[in-house]
Amino acid sequence: MKSTLVKMTLSEQIYNILKNEIMSGTIPLGSKITNRELQERFLVSSTPVRDTINKLYQDGLVKEVTKTGAQVISFDYGYAAEINEFIAAISGVALHMTIAKGADKEVTKHLKEYLEKQTSAPDDDAYFDADFHFHKSFYDFCGNQFLKETYKRYNLIRFLLIKFAIRTAEDRSCSTKQHRDIVNAYSSGQFDLASRLLEQHYIHGLSLIKGYNP
Repeated sequence: MKSTLVKMTLSEQIYNILKNEIMSGTIPLGSKITNRELQERFLVSSTPVRDTINKLYQDGLVKEVTKTGAQVISFDYGYAAEINEFIAAISGVALHMTIAKGADKEVTKHLKEYLEKQTSAPDDDAYFDADFHFHKSFYDFCGNQFLKETYKRYNLIRFLLIKFAIRTAEDRSCSTKQHRDIVNAYSSGQFDLASRLLEQHYIHGLSLIKGYNP
């Protein structure tokens, strides 16, 4: 069997590395990244570095782009609150669209799969990966590509803050229980209840972000 190779440009490779380092906290919030340092680190010219920084800026992960580099976003509760409100609103829309599309059985299957993965996650990466895909399930089956792409773009910032905000086993346990309640309501056809529980889940997430003190 032949393997399918995905060729990535230098800027795509550097972008993936830096995005993962920002998301994991290896590159701290508020820190500066410079073109020169990136050129020396990756042994590349200025062009792929500039392309990478521009892509990170489009993602909302860096700000204040200059000729010399950029700064990773700092923690800002007001900004986080607006992002959270926006994601909560479009998540409710996505949930109801899955029902209109008759995709609730498929969504339920995915929700249960990722809830189980989240419950049994052996480490942080596995936990947050399952959390991300749990919420993404509504967008994957809502039937609207624009809604899905909007979620992927803006949720990245919210997800970054949530990763730092959920710090204890109690935080995780509470989040997982909320996911289970959402699944139970959605899978039993109580869609309005599932929507309210999803909204409350995002409100709870915002309270965790508010308690985050970088």
